[in-house]
Amino acid sequence: MKYAFLILFFFLIYSPIFSQQEDTTKTYDEINDLLEDVTQDNEDTQIYDSIEYLMANPILLNTASVNDLLRIPLMDIQTARAIIRHRNLKGGIYKPEDLSNIEGVSQDEINRILPFLNLGDEKEISFFEALSTQFKDVKFNYRFRTQNDLQLRKGFANEKYQGSKAKIYSRLKINSTNKVYAGILTEKDAGEKSLTDFTSFHLRIEDLSIFKTVILGDYIYEFGQGLALWSPYSFSKGTDAVNIISKRGSNAVPYTSADENQFFRGAALKLNLNRFTISPFFSSNKKDASIDSVTNKINSLLIDGYHRTDSEISKKNRVTEKVLGTSIDYNFDPNIRIGLLYYHASYDREFSSSGLFKKSGDSFDFLSASYSSIFDRIYLSGEISYNMSSVASIHNANISVDKNFSLVFSLRNFPRNFISLHASSFGEKGIAQNEVGFYSGIRFRTDFGVFNIYYDQFKFPIASSTYNFSSSGNDIMIYYTNKIFTNTELRLKFKNETKDFVESIGTERGLVKRSQQNYRAELYYKVAKNLQLRTRIEYVYLTSTKIEPKESGYLVLQDIKYIPIQNLNIYARYIFFSTDSYNSRIYQFENDVIGVMTNPALYGEGMRWYVLARYSTKFGFNISLKYSELYKPNERTLGSGDSEIQGNLDNRINFQIDFNF
Repeated sequence: MKYAFLILFFFLIYSPIFSQQEDTTKTYDEINDLLEDVTQDNEDTQIYDSIEYLMANPILLNTASVNDLLRIPLMDIQTARAIIRHRNLKGGIYKPEDLSNIEGVSQDEINRILPFLNLGDEKEISFFEALSTQFKDVKFNYRFRTQNDLQLRKGFANEKYQGSKAKIYSRLKINSTNKVYAGILTEKDAGEKSLTDFTSFHLRIEDLSIFKTVILGDYIYEFGQGLALWSPYSFSKGTDAVNIISKRGSNAVPYTSADENQFFRGAALKLNLNRFTISPFFSSNKKDASIDSVTNKINSLLIDGYHRTDSEISKKNRVTEKVLGTSIDYNFDPNIRIGLLYYHASYDREFSSSGLFKKSGDSFDFLSASYSSIFDRIYLSGEISYNMSSVASIHNANISVDKNFSLVFSLRNFPRNFISLHASSFGEKGIAQNEVGFYSGIRFRTDFGVFNIYYDQFKFPIASSTYNFSSSGNDIMIYYTNKIFTNTELRLKFKNETKDFVESIGTERGLVKRSQQNYRAELYYKVAKNLQLRTRIEYVYLTSTKIEPKESGYLVLQDIKYIPIQNLNIYARYIFFSTDSYNSRIYQFENDVIGVMTNPALYGEGMRWYVLARYSTKFGFNISLKYSELYKPNERTLGSGDSEIQGNLDNRINFQIDFNF
């Protein structure tokens, strides 16, 4: 790590010779704000990678439809329609200033969506014409990241982990004339032996003969609302009560993440024929699995991607999955689209599970239909999917009454025997199985602030191996924001979730109703041009019928963002927290090196703090360095199993280099 500090020191010393460049750090700050509260993964890159992909492949605004603009994260129909109307009135939008003064769209909203827009003209150039330019317009992006725990975990102490402590990530992307894209990624987790424990690659070609897009190698596939087929990530319910519900997929896109088991490997094509878009795909990919030693059948597919111990290594690439399918989309006009999907998946072993909620056999077929339509101020979307034994469905209606008032309704029905291999749908569980629910949300702007409110009611009708009873619950959230002064914003959030849980009552296990309330108050204020502060207080209260005592907890957080010199951004956070147990944990989304999402659960009693520095130069060389520390004074150990740490301190260093050339 001393070399990392030397490199950072070098660029600080020589910063005066670097001329001013457009600072992209603000864009990533806004992405972090966008992602806050829509995921509760401890650490993830997949959602971040999908957003980075949209930024690297921005939508051509001067030919885009409303449906195209709705692919931008948290874009609402009212804003999309206003932008298209403004574009048509002006005869085109070619520079950011042309987006100013759009009725009903604030400058903050414009700044948020600009990274996802291409304001140029579409140039008709074929793949072969692009190839003739050879390497005149080739762009490279290289990213190297390493993460090091400074404390010794049990797996290293007892030598069960066979590799080094460092988690190492490396990725190279190539873009030639915006027609040919390629990428290769390698990663090893902490404790893994090989630097190339996971390797991913892709080649994407635009406008190759009759094909709009050709993808070879690794890719993900998104269709409809995610009932039959979607990428391995999904937004959950968050502080945007309206725009998070409807999914807006792109069919096949290159895979650029480090998840080792949830992608396709093969080929995907896209062919445009007038109003039809035909997208066939094929995949043959090995997956980690636990295999029954007696029957030689699949007990379960594994998704953690760890290959540190003999046991984990023995489960690597044990199963081959083959997938063949196609989707056909038809555009009646720019505002009405329907789609059909069929795919067949097979495995070289059978699944051993035979319960109501388990896979069985080695061959699976899926047929699905989706729709999206815009009628004036109403956006309808949905999907109906058939897995050859039952039908699952979800239907959404997004209504923009005017620029100040929007509402959404969503009805979902997922049967208990709807078993989908690659589903990632909206819902309480996200797996499109054994769930019935109705979601309603509203957002309205007033002279004294903006309100987002949702209410979600759900039921799991059939008992499972985890829950011996049918169960139900509901979830309500109220989120309020108001710019009380020019440089000061107040954010208030209340959330109440009530669900059935199976808990021990004396000598028996029974179904109890658990209710959790979260209260959050946050103040964001810009002290100076180069100094921003954020203060948050959060309180959680947990009650359970028939179970005592009640639980509670709190978190106090202070953020600082400081820009001491041009192109250097420093983020710091200090947190105090105290909760009665893991059940009353509190999540807090934090800044990290670019491309990594960190949203750890804090519980027990302790403190957490971190410092993050990001430095960018004119030469396309960017450095990120983060030190984080978790301290629990009343604990003797942290973590569990092979990840256990002796002591009450868990600290880590993340270092990343991004180089564009």
